[in-house]
Amino acid sequence: MSIHLREVRSTDLRMYKQYVAQRALGAYIASVSQPEALFDLSFAAQTTQPGKKDRKVLNKRLQWQIDNPTRGLRFVKIDLRTAQLYAFVDASFANNKDSSSQIGHVIVLADAQNNANILHWSSTKCKRVARSVLASETYAMANGFDVAAVIKSTLTQLLHLSEPIPLVLCTDSKSLYECLVKLGTTREKRLMIDLMCLRQAYERQEITEVRWINGNTNPADAMTKSKPCRALQELIDMNKLRIDVDGWVERPSTKRNPTSKNVRFATPAATPDL
Repeated sequence: MSIHLREVRSTDLRMYKQYVAQRALGAYIASVSQPEALFDLSFAAQTTQPGKKDRKVLNKRLQWQIDNPTRGLRFVKIDLRTAQLYAFVDASFANNKDSSSQIGHVIVLADAQNNANILHWSSTKCKRVARSVLASETYAMANGFDVAAVIKSTLTQLLHLSEPIPLVLCTDSKSLYECLVKLGTTREKRLMIDLMCLRQAYERQEITEVRWINGNTNPADAMTKSKPCRALQELIDMNKLRIDVDGWVERPSTKRNPTSKNVRFATPAATPDL
């Protein structure tokens, strides 16, 4: 199956349908192999009445995809003995036209030699009302953690690992980091449930580590902003993960029993003869 992209022309009488169709084609490619293009196409999906400026922005991204048909993801060998699952999350507070927030995440599998493969990425409009920067960052982390937890469980089962792959959450929000690892508080009651769930997962070591990283080394920054993200570009080009960590907490790891538990099933009672 071949997909052909073309620019949206303002002289076309069916411009709106053409705008929607070309955006959908570009978004499909971006969701499969070009994470760098996903934000612009996700942002364009929120436009109900595209104007000249909207067409210009979309055409610029479509032209980039047309000029870079071979730019995509490649995968390198990962040492599973030292592999960790990284979930990079980010949010842009009230960045959309309707003053809603854009949230996104990038899930990466990397080993001790910094060899890394991108497994999943997302850029979506936050469906919940965010009244602060902390709220948007929290919703982004909750969404990223949900996806990362599913990937972690899937990899553990498919690869028949005796122990789950460690999960590391990375955020460039200092306030969110302190709320999780330093028992910070918030006055917004709507955030308490999400923070408590994340904190509980952290205490149970379902989340192995939470890191506060430099925003310039956060690949998820490309999921919430239109500007080029150097961190994501380097990750795609070299399959190497480079993180500038500003804060982390060292804690002993919980020993897990790799052997499976024996389960005894009750013997069904015999059915009496009638």
